[in-house]
Amino acid sequence: MTTPALTELTVAELLARWPQAIPVFLRRQMACVGCTMSPFETLADVTAVYGIPLPGFVGE
Repeated sequence: MTTPALTELTVAELLARWPQAIPVFLRRQMACVGCTMSPFETLADVTAVYGIPLPGFVGE
């Protein structure tokens, strides 16, 4: 079994594995924490929706 790339994880999976990432979402005023869509949308999806460059977000 291979580990999915960070950008392929859903937001819910990412936050479950790394809850310390929650402040990054909150600083950018993203409603992803607790959102009903978080089990379905990837990190790449939500950064596109919010118009945030993915590499910069991942770098945080």
